Amino acid sequence: MEHEFWYEGRRPIARLPLEQQAFGSWLSDEISADLTLINTLLTNVELLLDGELQEYRWQGKEALLLLNREEAEVVANALLQNQQQHDELQPDDPDLDWHDSDMSSGCGLEDFHELLLDWKAFVAS
Repeated sequence: MEHEFWYEGRRPIARLPLEQQAFGSWLSDEISADLTLINTLLTNVELLLDGELQEYRWQGKEALLLLNREEAEVVANALLQNQQQHDELQPDDPDLDWHDSDMSSGCGLEDFHELLLDWKAFVAS
């Protein structure tokens, strides 16, 4: 997964391609340089990759991280709230799509693992 990291002042910033844009926001805003959190996430990803865990969820202030043995997904809390309101109002309307690349992104678990490792190396340097 392509990515670009840099600092704005002391704040680490991540940019990813459009289809994974939500991961960039999640890394920049939710994870930042919290090495304890990064290590916790890496441990759980590795447990998933080793088949010792079925799924893992991490709820941040702005987004939810959903992991299973095959993929990783970041979904903005605002999108989840909008989806819940939509479901309550029009549960059977197939024409409305609440997916938005800056609010929800997915990728393979191995790609996500590599992204986290790269982010850890970046913020630890």
